[in-house]
Amino acid sequence: MKMFMKSKASPAPSRSPSSAPVGSVPGSVSTQEWIPIKDVYNGFIHRKDGALVCAIRVQPKNIRLLSKDEAIRLVKLLMEVLNGIDYSYQIITIPRPVDLDAYIAELQSLKSNEENPIKNRLLGNYISQAASVAVSGEALDRLFYILIDEFPGNKKQKTELILHQRASELVSNLMSADLMSHLCSDDELRELLFIFTNLSQAAYERAPKDNVLLPPIFEMRD
Repeated sequence: MKMFMKSKASPAPSRSPSSAPVGSVPGSVSTQEWIPIKDVYNGFIHRKDGALVCAIRVQPKNIRLLSKDEAIRLVKLLMEVLNGIDYSYQIITIPRPVDLDAYIAELQSLKSNEENPIKNRLLGNYISQAASVAVSGEALDRLFYILIDEFPGNKKQKTELILHQRASELVSNLMSADLMSHLCSDDELRELLFIFTNLSQAAYERAPKDNVLLPPIFEMRD
């Protein structure tokens, strides 16, 4: 995952004994220092080394469902798109566990209202099978991304514009190659980072959203 990491390895910053966190091992690196991500805004992942990263979400297509000629045509179109890229990029795929709780709850509701004993038994078998798959973690949804990074020059806004234009052009080329894709928003970038760093929780938790509404605070006045 080199796009998330720094391009060159740098030694851990030295700490004086007085500045080290309480309970830390001398010479160790804190979690904040280990994670190379500084922030996410304006459609970019801002790394701590100053680099900007944008992501393109690509919807997968099963070529086994296509004819031989259609599959060859799709592969050739994709090769043309990738061969036309003259900048740094990375293709990644992340497996995300699928939350089957809603599906199991629906089956349980159908089973509780089913009077036919044969259908009731079949629904019970389906519930047991779905619960087994959920516990084993076999139900996975694969997400595909193309990451593009760039180190900003003297004018950061100009670099953001260039990077955004590259990503938009790549999205257009992928769409022309019959591959549905789009440029990831801030929320989608947070989801990507959340899945990457919290894979076990990704099935039942979601990345935090913008503009989270907090409950009102009531005050009692004399």
